[in-house]
Amino acid sequence: MTDDPRHRAPGAPDPVTVTDADLFEGRSPLDPEASFDARPEPAARPAEPHPKPRRRLDLEPDTVERDLVKLVLTVVELLRQLMERQAVRRFDEGDLTEEQEERVGLTLMLLEDRMAELRNRYGLRPEDLNLDLGPLGPLLPRD
Repeated sequence: MTDDPRHRAPGAPDPVTVTDADLFEGRSPLDPEASFDARPEPAARPAEPHPKPRRRLDLEPDTVERDLVKLVLTVVELLRQLMERQAVRRFDEGDLTEEQEERVGLTLMLLEDRMAELRNRYGLRPEDLNLDLGPLGPLLPRD
């Protein structure tokens, strides 16, 4: 690149030379205390033609806790359904002994009961755990 003003676009700012000293303020780049802010000053930044609207988050403690529980229960429900399908496939193929079938069935029933207890505690319905993935459809299959 050349510094010849004849090769710059009309109205383009003068080229800026940035040295290591400018970036590191005399400190080593390996120094964890060094400041490496190479962003332009706020006045030098171009203004956005259309500022984006700011989104506000609802950070109420009760809402955050409920939403976190909802997300965790959704993941657990997805895993429970996947394990259930895997167990049914293994039952159908005869891969499990009678004792293993009994244990898997009991475990899945207990997990489903515990999920129902947790949903009730937080005022959630089974359909509340089914995330809408937009064009992909719902996360969990509808029974």
